[in-house]
Amino acid sequence: MASTVVGKSGRAYVQGDMLQRHREDHTLSIFKAESGEESFILKRVPRPFYDLSLRLAAEFTGSRRLRMHIDCNPEEGILVYPYFRGTLLDLVQEDPDFPPAERRKILRRVGEAIQELHAKDWMHTDVKPDNILANWTCDKEGTKTVTDVALGDFDIASKSDTEEPRRTPFAMGNVMWRSPEGQTGRGVTKASDLFSFGLVCIYALGGGELLLLNDYQELVKSGIKPEQEILIRHFSYFGPVSEGLLKQVNSED
Repeated sequence: MASTVVGKSGRAYVQGDMLQRHREDHTLSIFKAESGEESFILKRVPRPFYDLSLRLAAEFTGSRRLRMHIDCNPEEGILVYPYFRGTLLDLVQEDPDFPPAERRKILRRVGEAIQELHAKDWMHTDVKPDNILANWTCDKEGTKTVTDVALGDFDIASKSDTEEPRRTPFAMGNVMWRSPEGQTGRGVTKASDLFSFGLVCIYALGGGELLLLNDYQELVKSGIKPEQEILIRHFSYFGPVSEGLLKQVNSED
């Protein structure tokens, strides 16, 4: 018998296929669900992220560029999200001929999403292709046209009402898409989101081979940390690190 989750709204969602299995806690896996004629995503989350999501949804009610949950189950800690067909990562990997104009459309809307976040002093801190969600149509010739785009996954998002950089004892975000300061966890600001977004743009528009790592194991065998290799590639591609960034990363709390 299929499991049914009832949202705070009173709407019932019939749980379907597992879309993503959580590596450590299977109860936190992500499922597709159906309600009436519509598809949704069910995501059971830890209480801190559940509470964070409530704060975000309250501030960004009605946003079309940020994927906020549209229903919830407080007792089980379940968030209900709109369903999207795939991510920017899926589109680039599975369809090398995905039209450049449609890629730019996605990137423009992601830029608008980041701007919307930053306007209210929020930082995403994990901008990457698999956190960019999209819907599209496909004509008889197989050409895709993007119809909807949203930036999602705010697990490590934070808000700061001051201009002070965010500091943590560990690196934040995905190693492949972090800014230089994100690799250290020191001095992260709104500009860090923009650096990650710039990497996403380069990747989406065909420059991925210059920046991405395909074989972590070979690096490890050579005694090189992925973070080191990523930073070397970034500085080789973009030029020497600025004095301002060095001061920001090395400054004490």
